[in-house]
Amino acid sequence: MKITQHLIAVLLGLFIAGASVADEKSSGLFYTIGESVAIGGYDPVAYFPDGGGKPEKGFVLRNYTHKGIIYRFASDANLAAFKANPDKYLPVYGGWCAWAIAKLNKKVDVDPESYVIRDGKLYLFYNQKELDTRKDWSTDPEDFIAKGSANWAKLTR
Repeated sequence: MKITQHLIAVLLGLFIAGASVADEKSSGLFYTIGESVAIGGYDPVAYFPDGGGKPEKGFVLRNYTHKGIIYRFASDANLAAFKANPDKYLPVYGGWCAWAIAKLNKKVDVDPESYVIRDGKLYLFYNQKELDTRKDWSTDPEDFIAKGSANWAKLTR
């Protein structure tokens, strides 16, 4: 289903006006809250089938710091799985909105409950009633992944 150019312009306007776009001084490579807590405090393993298969908040008492970023876990088993293979569970693009990285070449906050697991990778998305970026991304994920990967390489230089 094709969206008209006018609708795209309106949605982008709403998106840019309503989204919290990180500035370059404070953005870093990872989407974090507060004291460098990744994914809004959600358990990165919980998204995957072996960790429960749905977003779940982690607990403060199950913190683990990986490369200077704090991850929280809902269970000891998820914490152990992450420690054994963190790269398997880390969100793509540092947890920033996959759609925005590809479409806008910008780091934009996410709704930790808006996600896709594709080819064993966790993609997170901005989601508000005006704009569900996961829905748009899902129309052509291969193209969004290719553009996102190219943009991410530039953003992380």
